[in-house]
This record gives sequence, C-alpha cells and structure tokens, in this order.
Amino acid sequence: MQQAYDHPSDVLRFAAKAKRANIALALVIVTHVTGGAMRGRGAMMCVTQEAVAGYVSNGCVDADIIFQARDMLKTGGVKRVRYGNGSPFKDIELPCGGRIDLLITANMDQINLYEISAALEARRSVDFHIEDFHYTYVPPVRLRIAGRGDAVHALARQAYSAGFSVILQSPDKELRAGLSWVQFDHLTDPNMPPPANDDAWTAVVVMFHDHDWEPYILAQACVGKAFYIGAMGSVRTHNLRKKMLQEQGVSEATIARIRGPIGLIGSMRDANLLALSTLAEIVDTAQKADVL
Repeated sequence: MQQAYDHPSDVLRFAAKAKRANIALALVIVTHVTGGAMRGRGAMMCVTQEAVAGYVSNGCVDADIIFQARDMLKTGGVKRVRYGNGSPFKDIELPCGGRIDLLITANMDQINLYEISAALEARRSVDFHIEDFHYTYVPPVRLRIAGRGDAVHALARQAYSAGFSVILQSPDKELRAGLSWVQFDHLTDPNMPPPANDDAWTAVVVMFHDHDWEPYILAQACVGKAFYIGAMGSVRTHNLRKKMLQEQGVSEATIARIRGPIGLIGSMRDANLLALSTLAEIVDTAQKADVL
C-alpha cells in the first residue's frame, strides 16, 4: 500500500531531502482560495526537475504550475500566480468557478527546510512565513488503534490510505500481517498498557470484543491530549464500559470524552463499513477541532 505525498509534512520532508542532496527545488504554496477548490490555503507542492511531491489542485492547474516552477529552477526567485477569476491565463479554467492564488519560490535561502521539517517530524506545530504569507502547519493526524479483529485491520488500512500515521496495539501479533507500515505494540497485560504519547493531533480508537482489555487503555487515553477517543460496541456495552471505568475511579467528566458507539453512521455490522464510518467520524471531529 502506497501513501500519497499530500500532507505538508510529507512535502517538506521531500524538499529537505532534495536540498540535502543539492537538488534544485521550488515550493508552490496556495496562499488564497476563493469559491470552490480541491485544496485549501497552505496546501503545498515541491517541484524538482525529476519529481513532484504534493498537489495544489485536482489536476486543473498542476501541469502548468509544475512547468512554471521548473522554469524558475533556472533563475531562482519568487513568483505569484493566479488561476480562475481574474487570472491572465484565460485558457486554464477552474471547473469549480473559483480562484486560487499561489506563491512559487525557488529561493530556498529564505526557508529553513531542515528546521521546519524536523519540527513536524517531532509532532510540533510550526509557523511558516515567506514574503507576506504566514501559516501555521501542524503534524498529520495520528491514529492509535487498540484492539483485535477484522475491524482493526480495516481501520488501520483505511486510515493509512487517508494519510494518517497509524499505531496499532493488540494482543494478537498476527494482526500485523499485511500492515508492515504501522507502528505495532504487542499488548501482554490488560492492566499494563504501553506508555501513550497522545498529542492534540491524535485520535484513539479501542476495538475489543473482550472488554477486559479496555479500562486501563481508555483511562490512559482520557487523561491525554487526544482530540478523539472512541470505543467499539453497542449502547448497552458502552453503558457497562462507563460503569466499569467509574468503579476504577475515573470521573464522569473524563468518561464523557469517550464516544460510543463509534461511527458517523450507526449500526455498521461489516468490518470495512464500520472502519469507514469510524474514520468519517474522526475526520469530522478533526475538522471541527481545527486539527486537519
């Protein structure tokens, strides 16, 4: 399974690697969007003579912007480009009817790519500015899944395809089969989960049918910074779960952070559909929390 280069952290990692290898590169950044557009403000692309990472539209202008960026590799400098309403490029239309403004920079001396890329790799937000463009970039969403079964496998695959980094925690070592790209923690004791490093860009999903594994993992998640905490099961199961956590001494306010049943669409009884429904709820929550 291949993950797309679309999150700014991926693009900046690509750019830093190219710069370290003394490969000429240009960054293309969406600075303003009016009307409908595939990508929002801050979307980023890195262009070299041989490769491209990221994208700034759904193919409407990418070919032209890549051409312009490669042309700038010869001279360096900064250039502003507009597509859509008010653009000088009358032959390039945006089907959505909107407008996007972009900044192309082939002057890498203005940007500390190593520092910015390292900050995002360390899961810290970073303030980026060049010319009059200012933007705060945040790490990609990370999903920590604790559980066992087909739904865990399906959610891990779908989340990775969506560009999330994935941590999988399970008592079943065989669950990692086919998921070589995840960070895997083998759970051996229900009462002693591995240390959690959930940050503000982390979602936690617990997916056990044998609920003895849940209390300490959920209690651990609830005192962390995760923007989303969910646990698989019916309404009845969730009520029993809340009672079990109360008996463990977890406060009602803390327990209220746990979503159950999980999923944007209720009563999904297929592993893949449950995973899709859960991922949709995570994305919806992330968007409302301004995490994406």
